[in-house]
Amino acid sequence: MSLHPVSAHTTPSIHMAASATPAPSFLSRLLVGAAVATAFGAAPAQQLVAAAAPPREAVYRVVNLGPGELSELPAINARGQVSFSLQTNPGSRGYFYDGHAVRDLGTLGGASTNAVGLNEAGQVTGYSDVGGGVHAFVWSEGAGMVDLGTLPDAYESAGAAINNEGVVAGYSHGIPFTPPHAFRWSATDGMRDLGSLSAGAGGFGGLSAAYALNDAGLIAGNSDLDAGGAHAFAWAPDRGMLDIDTLRSTYSLPAAVGAAGQVAGYFAVRGTDNLNHAFLWTAANGMRDLGTAGGVESYVIAMSGGAHIAGVVNLDSGDQHAMSWTEAGGMVDLGTLDGAPPRAASRALDVNNKGQIVGWSRSAGGDYQPFLWQAARGMVELNTRLRNAPAGLVIDEALAIADNGAIVAGSNAGLVLLKPCCADKGSFALGPVVAPDLVEVGAEVQASVAFADAQASGMRGASWSWGDGGAAQPGSVRQAEGAGSASASHRYGAPGIYALRATLVDRAGRGVTVERQVVVYAPTGGISGGSGAILSPQGALRAAPLKSGKASFRFVAPAAGANGALRFNLAGWSFRGDDMRPVAGGAGRFEGGGTVNGRGGYSFALETAAGAAERPGVKGEQGRFGLKIWHVDPATHAEVVDYDNRVARQGGVAGAMLDGRILRR
Repeated sequence: MSLHPVSAHTTPSIHMAASATPAPSFLSRLLVGAAVATAFGAAPAQQLVAAAAPPREAVYRVVNLGPGELSELPAINARGQVSFSLQTNPGSRGYFYDGHAVRDLGTLGGASTNAVGLNEAGQVTGYSDVGGGVHAFVWSEGAGMVDLGTLPDAYESAGAAINNEGVVAGYSHGIPFTPPHAFRWSATDGMRDLGSLSAGAGGFGGLSAAYALNDAGLIAGNSDLDAGGAHAFAWAPDRGMLDIDTLRSTYSLPAAVGAAGQVAGYFAVRGTDNLNHAFLWTAANGMRDLGTAGGVESYVIAMSGGAHIAGVVNLDSGDQHAMSWTEAGGMVDLGTLDGAPPRAASRALDVNNKGQIVGWSRSAGGDYQPFLWQAARGMVELNTRLRNAPAGLVIDEALAIADNGAIVAGSNAGLVLLKPCCADKGSFALGPVVAPDLVEVGAEVQASVAFADAQASGMRGASWSWGDGGAAQPGSVRQAEGAGSASASHRYGAPGIYALRATLVDRAGRGVTVERQVVVYAPTGGISGGSGAILSPQGALRAAPLKSGKASFRFVAPAAGANGALRFNLAGWSFRGDDMRPVAGGAGRFEGGGTVNGRGGYSFALETAAGAAERPGVKGEQGRFGLKIWHVDPATHAEVVDYDNRVARQGGVAGAMLDGRILRR
């Protein structure tokens, strides 16, 4: 069994139907547990900040962090420093924003690095390719990247969380028979095996993994049981590993550790066809069922150091709503920005020590909007709170929030940081690259990007990289006081999926880059290409079967002398295929191989149908995008399906598009 750490976006979440849900495999638990820990627990618990008077209406200025798609959920500390990972070609890269500039973390010798956890000292942990496997690391500005190695007789490891003492928790996978085990690493003691709640077959110990810890050294994770199933555990230096599932469920998974030793997560409720409820555990009171706020299920996604919980409740209707839980107020359904119409949904992704919660809200029509929630004001749409934002910039989800109020968010211009205004004006910011998504070979591509320059310092120049191997080209810049735009044009000579990048540099020498993926197609007499988004259904992603949400896709069909290509991203779970071939006798059907988050050995089958998306106010045939991705287990040689959205769930349409276009010529 190979360790495949994936994105922190693979958090169990939305549209959980009231039906039996089997406990996931241990590999799925590794993926989901690491994701859950990152979403709220990878960074250590912060000191609790006293509640203040009702907050003022905050406004924010925009800082561009990086272009491209996320391969891990970003983390932010109380100083407003950010760690994040972006998909690259090949693999992914980890980055650190120190409050002024973005730094590339580098690698351990291979092609990829994923940043997962961040502490207050600016130390980052995660996993990096060493050439043939991945190792856990700690990175700091002074020491760079330090390889943490593996447990004895193991070949891979991954860091999931780091506290303010520099202690790392994670898991390491051994060969040939040793299972993955949770570990604790420190600079003085090295990597220590935390053991398991199960003796395991052959005396090697059962499977275990650690996902979160606090500054006191309490580590939370998940481990197999000898009797079957798996339980959440808490580990401390003075007592070792403790099974904390006092509710005696068949399955429980921790999500976060609080400053006072609280552990939060979710568990499968006995006698309810394995429906899941959020829990909070303390040494004094054991594990408490936190209820569902009138819904069917509840999940913890984030918890502050003071044990303010944020997460989701799944309703009987199949919709999902963000939720908040506090000791004083219990669990509260936060609703959505549109109220509570059918098919509207929301998800809380992070909470700080001031009780501010961030996430996204989806309208019944499929539009995604970022929100900031606080008890005194309720849910606020963050696009209405931007100051001096560049033209065309749209934020679609708020991913993490610091105690100083800074918010990391996704946008149509890549990952951005929203800094509360306005002690300083900051530097300039870029909006999205404006260009066609689908372009015929040889046609002129007109591209532009707008900028906002709060200091009115002006631009030194702009350069454009078209992603087809040619040198960067200069472009024209038009600017007035405080704003402007840059533009350029290009013709692509071959089909493909190209990363079109615009870089602007101001007169102080500061540069900002944004990116847009462009699909260049050749007329084929059939399906030529596509670009857009689908609503990925519950059960499609094996690593996180409860997850659903917006997934982006781009593909170009094979043409004479050129292979086809496919890009697919579900909240950081990214597939890249560069040898797409048509299936004989199957119109709009393709197959090939590729990588998931930079790791090879995957195959795919794609079924497409042309048409524009079916959205309110948009006429035209609804397009279809049906995708199956799988790999072959090296031990059993059996096919293991990793992703399949081709089966309609909860009354939906399999592969139905939210927006975009699949083109037939």
